[in-house]
Amino acid sequence: MADDRFLEDFSLGEQTRSPEFTLGPDDLDAFAAVSGDRHPMHLAGGADEPVGHGPLGLARYFGTVYDEGSIAASVIALLDTRWSYRAPLRLGVPLHYTTTITQVRRTSAGDRGVVNRWVELRDDAGTVVQEGSSAVLLRARHHRAPDTDAVSHTPLSVRWARAVASRVENDEVFAASTGLFDGAIGVASENDAVVLRVYKGRVIDVGTRVPAGPTFTLRGTEVAWARLLTAPENDLLVRTHRGEFWGTGNTYVYLQLTAALHAIVDAARSLRTGQADPEGRSR
Repeated sequence: MADDRFLEDFSLGEQTRSPEFTLGPDDLDAFAAVSGDRHPMHLAGGADEPVGHGPLGLARYFGTVYDEGSIAASVIALLDTRWSYRAPLRLGVPLHYTTTITQVRRTSAGDRGVVNRWVELRDDAGTVVQEGSSAVLLRARHHRAPDTDAVSHTPLSVRWARAVASRVENDEVFAASTGLFDGAIGVASENDAVVLRVYKGRVIDVGTRVPAGPTFTLRGTEVAWARLLTAPENDLLVRTHRGEFWGTGNTYVYLQLTAALHAIVDAARSLRTGQADPEGRSR
């Protein structure tokens, strides 16, 4: 069993890999008995090449987490789970899970928080068989106010946006790129969105919305943001070309302000270095 882990022990971008395993005929039959889905394609004797039930891949993930044991003492509840099936679950094929932490957020109660996870089930050829997100509510080691935790763990929150704005305040690249701009830059995932109101080279306000909406928005999935913000370098342009990020709204202005977006990402990535913010608190 692994050492006990609590809310404070998780960090943005952290990635783990499970031990390898294979599915056999007994696994299919057992899941068919529990689920009641006895379609011949899922039974060892019902098809020439039976395939596992789709939800079996998800259920096995939670079993893997239980076997690993590190959150047994801290887990309170499973929260939202969204899951996609990309390829059949084949018998006898080596499989493993990779888990990426995409957000760590203490609740207002102070003694617990939510850890968002992106999970991929891959075979030995690297093919993604299943993938999805799953959030879990964990106990914290220590009771404290949410705004005392590392702001870098909650990308695209208003608090995060304020910290980013403070870091681009004296950024020459950002100032030059937005020197003639009067509008709003949005950054968003499937779960969260914030807007930076910019006027002539300065961020003058941040929030979740502006009356007329953002001029444009840089969008990416929560896991894409986590990977970008914790990667060895700021490779936003490369990831955009791969389709991990994209712009919506006024795409002409979006392309004009590429340098400003790069500066915003640089500022967000710097939140992980432990530098003090303008109020003197370590981030």
